[in-house]
Amino acid sequence: MASHRLLANGAGTDHPVPGLPFADDTHFPAGPTGSVPARITDPDRPDLVWIVHAHPHLGRTVLLYEAGPDGAGPWHGHTGHPLVTRSGGYWWDGTNWFRPPQLWDAATGDVERQAVPAAVTVTAADLLQDPRADAGAGRLHQVNALGAPSGASQGASWLHDLARWAAHRATSPDRPPLDRCVLTLTAPELAGDQLIGTPALAAAAAISPSALRAYISRGQGAVPVPQAFVGNRPKWSRPVAENWAAHRRRPAADRWPAQRERPVLAAGAELIRQQLTPVLYAALWEDPERRARWVLRHRTADAVRQVAEDLAHLAADQLQETVPAQALAEVLTQAALANIRAGQARSDSVEKVLGWLTRHHPQLAEQTAAAVADHAALQFGIPHRDADRLPTAAEEARRAAA
Repeated sequence: MASHRLLANGAGTDHPVPGLPFADDTHFPAGPTGSVPARITDPDRPDLVWIVHAHPHLGRTVLLYEAGPDGAGPWHGHTGHPLVTRSGGYWWDGTNWFRPPQLWDAATGDVERQAVPAAVTVTAADLLQDPRADAGAGRLHQVNALGAPSGASQGASWLHDLARWAAHRATSPDRPPLDRCVLTLTAPELAGDQLIGTPALAAAAAISPSALRAYISRGQGAVPVPQAFVGNRPKWSRPVAENWAAHRRRPAADRWPAQRERPVLAAGAELIRQQLTPVLYAALWEDPERRARWVLRHRTADAVRQVAEDLAHLAADQLQETVPAQALAEVLTQAALANIRAGQARSDSVEKVLGWLTRHHPQLAEQTAAAVADHAALQFGIPHRDADRLPTAAEEARRAAA
């Protein structure tokens, strides 16, 4: 489930998480104004991390998390960086609510956007219409006083906290009014009697409940975050369950190739894969700033190394498609003939490019070497037995690959 424990709303947030205490956030900088969330270690509590996400028109969210073992805090992996997410990944774009992103849309190059039917946004103004809301009875916690666990406020207690937050909230033209301060959503598919438990989720994915529990405990299988917990038991909406099952049924070709599914690469592409794997692993795992954006609690160095290997394989494989090999061979032929015309048997540049072509497209490299020899014989009267010495790099590359 969540990789880091969520502790409190910041007092400067515009979109409080229901039931979560409010903590004073005036002791650290206001944070970013861009669309990408920022992670700020609390200056008084290095074991706590603030996530600040600002939007130029919709306000901002400020949340306090418990830091991970390496000091990192959470970083949502959603490509759109939604300002407000609730109920296990349901997200708000400023107007509408959408289901958690689970299915990849190859046509758009992004996850599918599935609007939530009959979704209703619950705002701070909606709750504060309750006459029981008493700002004087509300609490604002100091970060140094937050314990572990801090516990969530319930019912009227949190309503008082919300009233205090509203009474002391800074107002300015760039901050949304209370009727635009989003708390959560309601929808038919999120009603308690519509949610399903572990056995039904496992059945939807055609696996056993024990296998599903193993996935969850190990952080594997991309199991969706529950929409709610009832008696400490996770519950999911049916659409989320169906989307997860649909994702599992999709052919492997529509997803990144797993290690056992990788096609064999050409010798040159395999060399690139070997070179890229440690570079990508270092970028994903050893850089704390980047690692914090996506790492999960159960992610291990070995798991990240496998991801790096998959990425390196994809990059090497795509290189075959992006480099215009035939055009490169024609340019190489002209360059080799220009060397001959200038009285040179070969140049370092011709040797290097011919060697690269041999590693990646050996048949085309042989054709290129033969074409150079033919043109040398026709244009300059050089016998084939002498021109055949031109592709020295190609022969050396072929022996090295073998």
